[in-house]
Amino acid sequence: MTAENPVVRDFIVPIDKYPQVTESQTLGDAVQTLMAATCGDNGRLRYSGLLVVDDKYQLVGRLNLQTILQTYDKRLAPAKGHQGKDGEYPNLAILWEDSFFSKCAEKKDTPIGDFMVATKKMVKAEDSLLKALSIMLHSNEQVLPVVDNGSIIGVIRLEEIFTAISSVCKL
Repeated sequence: MTAENPVVRDFIVPIDKYPQVTESQTLGDAVQTLMAATCGDNGRLRYSGLLVVDDKYQLVGRLNLQTILQTYDKRLAPAKGHQGKDGEYPNLAILWEDSFFSKCAEKKDTPIGDFMVATKKMVKAEDSLLKALSIMLHSNEQVLPVVDNGSIIGVIRLEEIFTAISSVCKL
């Protein structure tokens, strides 16, 4: 890597370090997998999502914290085409609290395949960090799978790109 042209390969989280579940596992399994990957004394989550693989360990999708939380209760998902007042949803959420917390545990056996998001965007290991950043910003992604010779070798996260760009820019 040169300071002027950093590449994705130099900043990936290797595939064996990033949490994964199979599409046949459940919401409960996904939550346990994420909760097992903590850091620091206060148990902060190390990752904000995980990869979903099939029975041959081929990447088929991903999950992030938002998707998991929206699976607990569909009312948390943004309404499509809703033209209501801004800020209305936080007020409605207060009305949902009792039913949300009493029923969220019932979702633990929901198969991951029912709510995972298909992986559409990837980057190559030799792509520039700016290309990865551009893809992330235009697709509103925080994590992208990284491929090398057709195989997934890891992920690049917005955090690593931010750190690398900030150090190169000497900010």
